[in-house]
Amino acid sequence: MSTKRAFAGIDIGGTSVKFGLFSPDGSIIYKEQKPTLAEKGAVPLMHLVSNIAEQLMYHAAEDELEVRWLGVGTPGAVNFKTGRVIGATPNIAGWQGTEIGSTLKERLNMPVWVDNDVNTVALAELRYGAASGALTAICVTIGTGIGGAVIIDGQLQRGHSYSGGEIGHMSINFEGPDCKCGRKGCLEAYCSSQAIINRAKKSLEQNPSQLFNEITGGLIDKLTIKQLFTAAKKGDKIASEVLAETALYLGIGLANLVNLLNPEIIIIGGGIADGGPEFLSKLSAAVKEQAFGSAVKELKIVKAALGNDAGFIGAGLLGENQH
Repeated sequence: MSTKRAFAGIDIGGTSVKFGLFSPDGSIIYKEQKPTLAEKGAVPLMHLVSNIAEQLMYHAAEDELEVRWLGVGTPGAVNFKTGRVIGATPNIAGWQGTEIGSTLKERLNMPVWVDNDVNTVALAELRYGAASGALTAICVTIGTGIGGAVIIDGQLQRGHSYSGGEIGHMSINFEGPDCKCGRKGCLEAYCSSQAIINRAKKSLEQNPSQLFNEITGGLIDKLTIKQLFTAAKKGDKIASEVLAETALYLGIGLANLVNLLNPEIIIIGGGIADGGPEFLSKLSAAVKEQAFGSAVKELKIVKAALGNDAGFIGAGLLGENQH
């Protein structure tokens, strides 16, 4: 019986680990997710990832799928040759130094490729998603943290010591709020989902809103980014102001990158991408206002097309052209 070719990927996030199998044309064969439980620490998380990897291979064998390698995306800079996490991971304590590659290779007895999680999202969007056909692209994912990836001439730019693309930790105000990374005024300190929610809560303390009360069921303390978007869509003034402010902060950061790299397209992924067309158009306007006219003339700013699946899909592609 002939076996079908498939790719396997795992995407480790601050909140959940997403994983799955997909065919060469990008269609998903199987996918699932489990809570990361990052607060339990690095060792239990590595156990979880190892178990998920075995589960994926078992699933592939059951379906008679030929999987030639496993790909993993993780927060933090990663030594792509060894699969070791070498960068800080503010949202997963103790994860820096974890030997994901060698641990999984030993467990599975097959090739394993590991990269930064936003690099994997960018690869997926370049192959099957919003940047399909583009040669120069910037990918930004905004959620618990803010990550970035840079593609030039169709190639992922990992940087000399695999630390390229850390867009979230570019400071837009050296006297700005403290960031988890230890510096001040980073894009992440202004535009991560928690930073956005905190600004909304602060405004709501001074000007309580009936609409927010209804949307949150009176639990303003438990406000989510989705609820904030809902309030904005219903015309709430505070929600709209907070999102306009966020678009401006993000626009300043992205304008710096546009001036530096002159991309064809910027892909926005993560929770903030669900802010709808209005948020994206505010963001586009902010970037175009701040960056050089010649650099933004043909620039497109689009929502990531593959949603939560992008991370594991891009991870699954990591072994291509690697020997």
